[in-house]
Amino acid sequence: MEQKARNNSNFPLKAFSNDILVFSFGQTILLIFVLIQSLIIPKYLSTADYGYWQIFLLFTTYIGILHFGFLDGILVRFAGKKFDDIRDEIAKGFRFILLEQVIIVGILLLIIWSIDLPSREIAIAVLVNAVIVNLLYFFLFIAQASKRFKLVTVINIGKGLLFVIFILIIFFSGYSSYVTVILATMITGLIFLTLLIFYYRDCLFPYNSNMRSLLLYGKENIGIGLFILLGNFIALIFLTIDRLTVGWFFTITEFAVYAFAVTMCGFAMVFLQSVAQVYFPYLSTSKSEIRTKTYHLLRPAILIFWAGILAFYFPFSVLIKYYLPQYTDSLPLIAILLCTIGFSGQILILHANFFIVYQKQRAYFVIAGASLIAAIILNLLAVFIFGTLSAVAVTAVVSFSLWYLLNELTLRHLIVITTREIIKWFLVIVIYIGAFLCTYALVETWIMSFVIYIALFVSTTYVCLHREMGQVWSQIIEIKKRMEGV
Repeated sequence: MEQKARNNSNFPLKAFSNDILVFSFGQTILLIFVLIQSLIIPKYLSTADYGYWQIFLLFTTYIGILHFGFLDGILVRFAGKKFDDIRDEIAKGFRFILLEQVIIVGILLLIIWSIDLPSREIAIAVLVNAVIVNLLYFFLFIAQASKRFKLVTVINIGKGLLFVIFILIIFFSGYSSYVTVILATMITGLIFLTLLIFYYRDCLFPYNSNMRSLLLYGKENIGIGLFILLGNFIALIFLTIDRLTVGWFFTITEFAVYAFAVTMCGFAMVFLQSVAQVYFPYLSTSKSEIRTKTYHLLRPAILIFWAGILAFYFPFSVLIKYYLPQYTDSLPLIAILLCTIGFSGQILILHANFFIVYQKQRAYFVIAGASLIAAIILNLLAVFIFGTLSAVAVTAVVSFSLWYLLNELTLRHLIVITTREIIKWFLVIVIYIGAFLCTYALVETWIMSFVIYIALFVSTTYVCLHREMGQVWSQIIEIKKRMEGV
């Protein structure tokens, strides 16, 4: 009994670290595939076709709204449980999400088909893909909640590899258009959805339950996940408001340039996203004081990782200039947008998860909504006053900083942090941003830029975060000892 209590009171560092390593390894392999496709697709598609492809991806990010929070409810309901404890509910959950998707998407398809929309074929493709993606995420959320991160890793790697193979076949066959790339995306998702249905077949079939029971189960999970969904959806609009602004007020070619910059910045988020997905199931089963401790340990780790990644912008910019000269105009945008990750990384990993585990979904929703309104106003001002892509990118940095500060102030009692500490951490982010952008603006050669920024990064980290670095390092040593069985 004493051992059990001790296990419950301590954050499972060894298991958490193992899962992050497994998931991060998979995300690293996936990153390679994403890098390959992100460099191949703009090379072989025209700038306009690449813009339409990015419009498809942009609106595909919104399709999670069509499950009305059911999947978020499933994730919260199952988080931290063993697979055997949730086995009996998988069939019921799958039947409901399948029925709900077919009905909702079917109605939307009829509406789109009956009205004259620009790019109607893209809208239809997005909706058809919604069914595939939401069903796929049902299984991935089950695996994530029950800590089956190896399965999630295999699926992610497999999808990335298969999609790269498809686009290579498409382009080498001479069928380079955004339509074929969209079809490749949908077919890849459908193949892995089929494989997951086969993998979980023992849980899905046979299944006996009446319609009333099925609907009540769906309503219950939607009730759990609705405000999480709304908060996440507003956050998602916030994350993409700059692209929506560019898509509305600028040409398709300018949208392609901006979207390319956003895509390149997305590589820096791969590891952070893996931490966020692994973190939630462990956080949900930990006690309050352990949650606070992990918050204060992860914050400096996230910031140092992000600030270190900024150095790789300088050699990467050379690759873009020579390999994709038509996207050279995206380089200053990439430099600016990379600065948003200092804020968004913490929002994604720390803030969002803490709002959920402490059942503060409505507060998260309200703050995200207020931040979104501010972002819309700032984007419109950027367009009408300056009218440049760089102004929109700068607005993204300012908008993220406002959202970050609102979250920090709201969570300060839960994470035991003073207003003075909030200001300190905000200034640390600003110092890293200033060091990076000054190096970018003032130093001409990429080699000197790389060396100078590394020097500024190391000195800033030592001066501002030497105590936190010591704490993080001691945890790394502890994790290493536990993994070695010491």
